[in-house]
Amino acid sequence: MTRLRQAILVLLAAGLTARCSTTTPEPAAQLGALEAGSPDTSSDAVDARVEAAPLPAVDAGFHQLFDGVSLAGWDRYLGIPVGESAPLGLENDPRGVYSVTNVDGEPAIRISGEVWGALISKEEYADFELRLEYKFGSAVWPPLNAQDSGVMVLSTGPLGAVNAGGPTLSNPIGSGAFMVSVEFQLAGADIGGLYNLGPISMQTAPRTWVPPIPSAWNKIVILMRGNSSQHFLNGELVTSASGYETHWPGEPVVPLTRGKIQLQSEGAETYFRHIEIRPSK
Repeated sequence: MTRLRQAILVLLAAGLTARCSTTTPEPAAQLGALEAGSPDTSSDAVDARVEAAPLPAVDAGFHQLFDGVSLAGWDRYLGIPVGESAPLGLENDPRGVYSVTNVDGEPAIRISGEVWGALISKEEYADFELRLEYKFGSAVWPPLNAQDSGVMVLSTGPLGAVNAGGPTLSNPIGSGAFMVSVEFQLAGADIGGLYNLGPISMQTAPRTWVPPIPSAWNKIVILMRGNSSQHFLNGELVTSASGYETHWPGEPVVPLTRGKIQLQSEGAETYFRHIEIRPSK
């Protein structure tokens, strides 16, 4: 073999090696190029970028309504105890209806249910996603003597304005247990039913029965978008509604899109945890 032919073969081999190293770089080199700002849309480069990128925070945009140690951010309201004639009112809880405890190794809000009333968020919310978990305890109280509670949204007006579902206001206003609101019902075979407490109208979609998990934590999600809402139990849509309006006696009808959140005390020991909200307004 001549020296000229040997030189040509060496040059060809070097060129082939260079081309191979350029077209099939190692993943680390791909990622380095991406980090340096050199875009690479090859499938290998995209895979490397996805694997290296941090996962987005699941709770991005949410903030906690329960800090795990106190009832900060909430007002405690109680109506009339059984056998008595006057409501206990605001921040008067001699029986310890509302407290913070530890259940299943995590902090939770305990609502004993002994006196009807509600734990009320200090803030109002519009256009939000509310997420929380609930679990019933063992204690029940008269007059219902059954597992009954609820999560109320779009809560508005004076404290103690209502004492039951339907349009009727308490007489006098302030003698009831709850604010005017829309309730996600938590009761026996009616988990997820949607009810107005007070003079609120709405159009509800057909109901889907989603059974809760007995003696376990169940997850509630409520989505409010403008004047419409969707209500979920354990990831399944239970019902939806739209066209919320208030019909206060002697006043014009007004769309209802904003309000406080209430966690109900209505005769049953109930625990709530992982309470968080992502408001857009």
